[in-house]
Amino acid sequence: MKIASISIGNNIIETHNNMWTGIETVYFSGRRVSKQFNWFVGIHNFEVLADDGVNTDYYRVEFRTDFSSAQFIKTDIFRNGECVLDQTGKHYRYAANALPAIPNHEARHDARGKRLERAPQRLYRDEDLV
Repeated sequence: MKIASISIGNNIIETHNNMWTGIETVYFSGRRVSKQFNWFVGIHNFEVLADDGVNTDYYRVEFRTDFSSAQFIKTDIFRNGECVLDQTGKHYRYAANALPAIPNHEARHDARGKRLERAPQRLYRDEDLV
């Protein structure tokens, strides 16, 4: 069963999981780059030549079982240490065209106990602007 599919540059990363056998498979542009057996948590690491043809991109794909939602298996995908797909909601996702997934758990208060307003969060990083 396909869990996720994401386009990064000219490439597509697809994650598949067979819930009956526990086999997790990761495809990069149609080519299988990782296959493992896991029941609850699986971490797949692989590297590919970057789009510029000189550098190397390092990817990490994490499969996690989540019983609290209808989609039991979720995937987080990281490229060079930055989260590009966050299905579990545990990582900050950097993307110029996406809202950040930062939880707002705590309110800020001054010394008198008055609630402070939060500054608006940036939706992009300066180095993403070209």
